[in-house]
Amino acid sequence: MMADIAATGLKRALVTGANGYIAGRLVLRLLEQGVAVVAVCRDPRKGAYLRGAEVVQGYVTDGARMRELAQGCDVVFHVAAAFNEAATVQYRTNVIGSVRVAEAAQAAHVRRFVHVSTIGVYGIDIDGRITEAHAQHPSPRDFYQQSKKLGEDAVWDFAKASGLPTTVIRPAMVYGSGSAFWSRMLYQLTDKLPFVPQFSGTAHPIYIDDVVDMLLLLATHPDAVGEAFHCAPDPAPIWPEYVGHFARMLGKTRTRSFPAAGIASFVAPLELLLRLKSDAPTDISGTLRFVSRHATYSMDKARELLGWEPRVPLAEGMAASEAWLRGEVRDVMESEAVI
Repeated sequence: MMADIAATGLKRALVTGANGYIAGRLVLRLLEQGVAVVAVCRDPRKGAYLRGAEVVQGYVTDGARMRELAQGCDVVFHVAAAFNEAATVQYRTNVIGSVRVAEAAQAAHVRRFVHVSTIGVYGIDIDGRITEAHAQHPSPRDFYQQSKKLGEDAVWDFAKASGLPTTVIRPAMVYGSGSAFWSRMLYQLTDKLPFVPQFSGTAHPIYIDDVVDMLLLLATHPDAVGEAFHCAPDPAPIWPEYVGHFARMLGKTRTRSFPAAGIASFVAPLELLLRLKSDAPTDISGTLRFVSRHATYSMDKARELLGWEPRVPLAEGMAASEAWLRGEVRDVMESEAVI
């Protein structure tokens, strides 16, 4: 099921973090469907490619500015987030900022507040079939996971106290043309390594168009209010299937299996060094454990309540991304944005 925006009467939307990958694609889709968009960016120059939107400067922690921008909007999509920054920055943005945007949405009497969370709220040491009711234990070494959980909790607390009609999406690993992390980074890493690593666990790639489809549906479906939903592949592919597409593009056939859980114990010195030198350290040992897990983020709830599931198979999404990854075409974010 896909949302028919024209039939819902949705005319104006506010999108935070609009120069980011997910939010930028969402803005473009809303514009295509005739919705006026207030696109909030920390640096409006980076949103120059969002032609047709009202691209404005704003910080999600600025409550007065958010209330000003939300006025007259039917829906607020809160997509902005801080990642790989100091703990204080991530807390201000992902927790305090989320509450400020929710407060602005409530003051504007919007029809729906859509909050973008992450599957990272469940943490790293998980296995089996994970539903939206699964306990959340973000890694104590991962500031992003911790702050996103705290931010989602704070949004739910505010929604329950205020009556703000809220829904939450927890996307998995969003890939596609323009995806700097889950597409380009993995492609470049596969290119540089002398062999293709073969981790044994499940991966969770979800195509960008599927994520945008679900965001639009959550903004309009009556049964989405008060609920959180995964946006992930179900069943989940294993890592060799995912990374194998990058290897095929590069013509690489040499592979090597890694006992990821075993080598995780040898990275403690590196993690300590990163913690001493960086405000945003990485949980390397946890990540290595994660790629050996066999978890699947269940899509049963979305199927049952919304009649929705991802439409783009991994092979199709990868094929659509290949020309960009090879450098044969530029993505709209690269060709028109001021980076």
